[in-house]
Amino acid sequence: MLRIVVIDDHKLFRDGLREVLGLENDLKVVAEAGDGEEALSVIREHLPDIVLFDINMPRTDGIQLIRELNNLKIRSAMVAVSAYDDEDSLAALSAEGVLGFVLKSSGRSELLAAIRSASRGQPYVDPRVAGKLMTSFSRRKNENDLLGELTPREKEILYWLAQGLSNIEVASRMVLSEKTVKNHVSHMLKKLDIRDRTQAAIMAWKSGFAQLGPDALEQVLRNSRSEA
Repeated sequence: MLRIVVIDDHKLFRDGLREVLGLENDLKVVAEAGDGEEALSVIREHLPDIVLFDINMPRTDGIQLIRELNNLKIRSAMVAVSAYDDEDSLAALSAEGVLGFVLKSSGRSELLAAIRSASRGQPYVDPRVAGKLMTSFSRRKNENDLLGELTPREKEILYWLAQGLSNIEVASRMVLSEKTVKNHVSHMLKKLDIRDRTQAAIMAWKSGFAQLGPDALEQVLRNSRSEA
C-alpha cells in the first residue's frame, strides 16, 4: 500500500484526486494540505511514500517545498501535478529530485503511471511534456554537441544526476567509488562549460536526454562506446 499526501490549494481538485486514487487497491491518501507551509507539517507528520503537489501554491511554492523537504532528508517520492508545462519548471523540479511530472489536464492512466514509477525510483514525465522537450532538443544543437563530447561513463553519470541521485547513490548504482564519480562529474562540468551539477541536470532535461527510459539509455551508451 502506497501512502500518499495530496497538496493543492484548490479543495475540489484535492477531492477529485482523493476520489480517483481511492479506486486503486494499492494506493491510500493519508492526508492533504492546501499550501506549502501546511504541507511541510503534514509530510513531516505522516512521512508518506508519495507526495502529489502543485507547483504554484500560496505561502510556499512547490519548488521551495521540495528544497525544504530535501534539507530535512525526507525521502518521500515527489510527483508534480501542474497546469503548466514550461521547460524551466520541469528542469528545476528535476534538479531537486522530483521524479514525476503530470499535467492537470492529463488522464487517470498518466497520473497512476507517474505515482507507480516514482514509487520504484523511476522518472515519469507526461508524454505531452516529453514530446515538447524532445522537439526543443532538435533546436538546441549546441547543447547536443556538448553532450556528444562526453564519454559513455560521463553520460551515464549525467543521466543519474539528472534523476536526482547524489554522488554516493550514483557510485552505488554504477559500482564505482564516490571519488571516481566526483572526478567524472568535475570533468563533465568542464566539457559542458557549466558551473555545477544543477545546471548539468537542467541541460540534460532541456535536451531530452534525461527523459530516456532505461532501454533507450543503454542503446545511447552502446552507440557511444562503439563510436569511441
